[in-house]
Amino acid sequence: MKALIATDGSHNAGEAAKMFATLPHAGPLEVHILTVIYMPPDDSGGMAYAWLPEFIQTEEARAKEGFEKIASLFVGDDVVTNHLICHGHVGHTITEEARRAGVDLIVIGAQGHSAIARMLLGSTSDFVATQACCSVLAVRSDKVPDTTSPMRVVIAYDGSEPSRLAVDEFVKSSWGPKCDVHLVHVLPQGSMFARATSQDIDAARKDGKAMIEEVAQRLKPAVSNVATHILEGDSIGQVITEFAQENGVDLVMLGDTGRSAISQLFLGSVTRYVLRHADCSVWIARKPRC
Repeated sequence: MKALIATDGSHNAGEAAKMFATLPHAGPLEVHILTVIYMPPDDSGGMAYAWLPEFIQTEEARAKEGFEKIASLFVGDDVVTNHLICHGHVGHTITEEARRAGVDLIVIGAQGHSAIARMLLGSTSDFVATQACCSVLAVRSDKVPDTTSPMRVVIAYDGSEPSRLAVDEFVKSSWGPKCDVHLVHVLPQGSMFARATSQDIDAARKDGKAMIEEVAQRLKPAVSNVATHILEGDSIGQVITEFAQENGVDLVMLGDTGRSAISQLFLGSVTRYVLRHADCSVWIARKPRC
């Protein structure tokens, strides 16, 4: 597996790296630790650039310190770490370096979740999650799980190709027995139940249950505990995030379509809602288009 960890030396970035380091990995792991030094614009007609060499030197020294801290989290004969220092627009550079390196996953910290910041991940995290051409793990630094307890994971599944991809990524990660999985399928009341008969609704519930039970059988050899849930609500994203909060979930995993030229500016509505509203970390599984 190839992963890119974006770090700016902040607490959020450190906690994101720490969480990823605790996750299991199957086979060799190649970790690219990227620091992007943002070059502030010079509004003085060039006069202020006398300080630029010293600024760059200071920032690169801080970046190297941050790299050493993160690299120390990854030990083992099958782990390789390397440090990249780039200059430019932070979000653009992260996504471009991920594309260039052909990574499978970008790991990035997201700002703490609060009532005031409910709609915000932070501009860089939101940009990367939206624009990346690979999977993204956005880590809420205030909800990094305790490594002494099983990680609690929600996998949202609706039978679509993106949701199947999310399950595939989970299985490939070989998460091991210390993980409790909630496999969730949401029936959208607004569109499905508006004119449906009670027989139609019962059939939809039965079909949904059969679908996720089949997926659960695939997961059970890999994890110690898999529970299935058929939920209902007007907003699928809201149902998923509320379920995650009520059950103390550490991570929500769901799929998203690949980034095409037309769709690069958008996430699917459910994925976007969960990413921006969940009070825990979110893993967006995405088929690479690079």
